[in-house]
Amino acid sequence: MTFPLEELPSVIQDRASAWAALGLRQRQRPVHPNHGRAVAGVEFESAAWLVEITIWISGEADLCTVRLTDDRVVNKTYELADLEDLNGLLDELVRLLAHDELPAAAFVYQWPGTAHR
Repeated sequence: MTFPLEELPSVIQDRASAWAALGLRQRQRPVHPNHGRAVAGVEFESAAWLVEITIWISGEADLCTVRLTDDRVVNKTYELADLEDLNGLLDELVRLLAHDELPAAAFVYQWPGTAHR
């Protein structure tokens, strides 16, 4: 299985209004050969959130988030078969950021930061 990494920028751009509504700034990481296992990604940042999505050519994807108000981390690994699966990941991200809806099977923990000192 080869995931179409080159499609990531356009899929992210298709949701520009959602990212703007959430106050997110983004930085895309172009496809990198990564020792024979190509990878691409995107990072989002706002006053409330840090988000990183990394996708490998195999379709494995990691969603990593930190809510800055309380240092709560929500991470999830996905097996993406196609762009529909990528859109599902992005839908879960929007629901997390906008409505605090945790993705199914997400790993949630508290980062030992400064929020509760």
